[in-house]
Amino acid sequence: MRELTDEVLVKEVMSSPVIEAEEYETAEDAAKKMMKYGVGAIIVTGQRGEPVGIVTKTDLVNKVIAKNLKPNEVKLKDIMSSPLQTIDPDAKIEEALRKMNKLKVNRLAVIYKNRLAGLVSIKDILRVTPEILEIVKENMKIMGVSFPRSREGYMEGYCDNCGEWSDMLLNVEGRYLCEDCRLELLREKRKEGR
Repeated sequence: MRELTDEVLVKEVMSSPVIEAEEYETAEDAAKKMMKYGVGAIIVTGQRGEPVGIVTKTDLVNKVIAKNLKPNEVKLKDIMSSPLQTIDPDAKIEEALRKMNKLKVNRLAVIYKNRLAGLVSIKDILRVTPEILEIVKENMKIMGVSFPRSREGYMEGYCDNCGEWSDMLLNVEGRYLCEDCRLELLREKRKEGR
């Protein structure tokens, strides 16, 4: 598995283009952009358009909502995380995960030739994890090694539906689902009358 993850590069999993906002825009502007584009973070740019920081949903909650500030009065420059933590697009995802863990951040700006090329998050990396696991399982089958399971038939890993970690994954119609997602699927099937 180590060899497989070593082959996956940041540029292959990063999100691009990145949603940006100027440092003098408000928290309300950022929240509207996040909602419009379905993203959890916005890169904040300076006067010359250079990336200077990042604002996440967590920043909006902790630095604006929790303090009962008016989102339309709070400037992004006052709540952004800065300096912006970056990584090269040709770095391996293992390196990105190590850096995120060390810095205690969930996202890194991807910079290529001093320009913002994308944003890589833990969620982006986890999206490729099931594919890597499938390749590992296939290789194990070919070599005659069984894939580890607990006595109850459950697996540990990330749910293919919600992306959350679970130690109770079960294979349902070819997808590994956590208990909550299995219950939701069951409810949906009952509604459809299956």
